[in-house]
Amino acid sequence: MLVGRYEILEIIGTGATGRVARAHDPMIGRLVAIKLFAKELAQGEARQRFLQEARVVGQLSHPSIMTLHDMGIDEPTQTPYLVMEYLEGQPLDRILEKGSLPFPKACAWVAEIACALGIAHRKGVIHGDVKPANVLITNDGRVKLMDFGMARLASHDTGASPLLGTPAYWCPEQILGKPQDSRSDLFSLGVVLYEMVTGKRPFDADSLQGICGRVLSSTPLPASHANPSLPTAFDGVIVRCLAKDPAARYATAEILAQELYPLARCKAVTEVQPQTNGNGLRDRAARLLRSA
Repeated sequence: MLVGRYEILEIIGTGATGRVARAHDPMIGRLVAIKLFAKELAQGEARQRFLQEARVVGQLSHPSIMTLHDMGIDEPTQTPYLVMEYLEGQPLDRILEKGSLPFPKACAWVAEIACALGIAHRKGVIHGDVKPANVLITNDGRVKLMDFGMARLASHDTGASPLLGTPAYWCPEQILGKPQDSRSDLFSLGVVLYEMVTGKRPFDADSLQGICGRVLSSTPLPASHANPSLPTAFDGVIVRCLAKDPAARYATAEILAQELYPLARCKAVTEVQPQTNGNGLRDRAARLLRSA
C-alpha cells in the first residue's frame, strides 16, 4: 500500500485522530513513521486542524521533539498524513503499566520533556495534550515528545476551543473553558510526573465528572505519602506544578527543568544524556548533576 510516495509496511499504533504506520521512503531509503488521518479530517475545519499540526510541528526543533519530515494528502484516497522520524521504543503509558519508575529516572525524563516544551512555548506554541501516551522512550533511553495535534498557538487561544485530550491530564482552566497558556502544559506535565513516581494519577476517578471535580477542587495526596521512598522536598515541586491558579505554577518550563535536573542523579544521566539548547540550560544542569 502506498500513501504519497511512502510504502506502508505495518500499522504500529492507533489513536483518537488516526493511525500510525511504519513505512519506507524509497526516495531517501529510510524508515519513517506516518500518521494517517481519516478522510473527514481533510475537509473544512478538520482540514485546518491537520494543517495546523503540520505547521506547528514543522517549526519546532529540539532533540526531545519528534521531527516532522513531510506532510501531504494522498490524492487517490484523500488521506491526510504526516511523515515523522521512526524510532524504536515504547510510549511512556506502556512503561507505566508496570508500575512507578525510579525517582532519578523520572526526574531526568520529565526535565527533558520540560526543555522540549520550553522550546515550543518560546515560539508561542502550547502542546495542549501532554500525557504518557504522547511521550516515547526510545530503546537507547532518549525521550521524545510526540503528537502536537492538540496544540494551539498561544496567541490565538481564546478559551473557546472544545475540550480536547485526555481528562486525567486536563488542567483547571481547560475544564472551565478559560484561556490556556504555557503553564497549562506544566500542570499536565505535573500530573505525568506524579504518576511516574507514585504509580497513581493524582486526580483519578471513575467518571469524567468525577475527574473534573477532583482537578478543580481536590488536593492530591503528597507524592512522598503515596511513595514513602521519595524525598519530602520533592512534594513542593508537585504542588507548584498542580496549583489550581496558573500564576502559582512555574513561570516557565525551563525553571521546572532546573529544579528537576539536580534530582536526576548520575545513574539517570547515563540513560538520558544532556542535550544542548540555546540558553545553556543543559550545561548548567550537567554541572548541577556532577555536584549532586
